[in-house]
Amino acid sequence: MTPLKLLSTGDPSTLGTYKKLSAVFGDKAEAFIQKKIDESPNGEDEMVIADEGQMMMLLASMAEQ
Repeated sequence: MTPLKLLSTGDPSTLGTYKKLSAVFGDKAEAFIQKKIDESPNGEDEMVIADEGQMMMLLASMAEQ
């Protein structure tokens, strides 16, 4: 089993953690993460292997202007 990655906040790199973080970026970012959760067999516990910086840029790109 692959060890769980941690974010710079010390939280696990999971869809559930990114769901909490996506609230800062608005409804579009939250809906994107929720869709990924809904599609995942592990739901909010699904591990995100993408780099934290890349995920933050992705969510920020969805922020309302």
